[in-house]
Amino acid sequence: MRNSVKTRFTITRASFTALLIAVLAAAFQWGMPAPVQAAELKPIQLPKPDTSGGMPLMQALAHRHTTRAFRDQALPLQTLSNLLWAAFGVNRGSMDSSHPGGRPGRTAPSAMNSQEIELYVVLADGVYVYDAVQNSLRPVAAGDARSKIGAPPAAHAAVTIVYVGPANDTFEQVDTGFIGQNVYLFAASEGLNAWFYALHGAQQTSAAAAALNLDAGHVPLYAQSVGFPPQ
Repeated sequence: MRNSVKTRFTITRASFTALLIAVLAAAFQWGMPAPVQAAELKPIQLPKPDTSGGMPLMQALAHRHTTRAFRDQALPLQTLSNLLWAAFGVNRGSMDSSHPGGRPGRTAPSAMNSQEIELYVVLADGVYVYDAVQNSLRPVAAGDARSKIGAPPAAHAAVTIVYVGPANDTFEQVDTGFIGQNVYLFAASEGLNAWFYALHGAQQTSAAAAALNLDAGHVPLYAQSVGFPPQ
């Protein structure tokens, strides 16, 4: 009889503990914002790039430098559009028949005109892919992934551009270098801080690939953080 009572008590106590955990979990979740699904992020149509301003080239070269410190403040949409256009935007129509692919001309060259480097744009609200032809950002992942890309200073940058290429591309290193220099010169012209860096080791590369929702055929190569100088 005593064992039966003890068993019933144990079951009751276990049930009460489970119920208490469930209630506390529900209360905690009720107080937290619901997670944003990637599908809930809308594409961003960027304003037409303003190509009329900027610093003279020789002055921009004189001011080009790397700075690993940023103010956690978003770039105006016009500035973001200008930045991405300067990086690898479309600056002329389809190239002539002597160039393979018949693709539109871009602000940075690529070997064999492959144009295979993709710009993954990491903002505070999510990760997007830059569509140069449409001048827009296509969402691929929701949430702030800035701290998952590169070293800690990137967590405060207004934008981090991750250069993604095919896993078997032999020209991606030099192609990325052309784009990265364009970003540096734009940052110098606009008084922004910029920092180009490699993704070191399998662990850091895998973390970046997961944050960007990359498939097995593409790899993150380098990243470049851009933002306002600290106050």
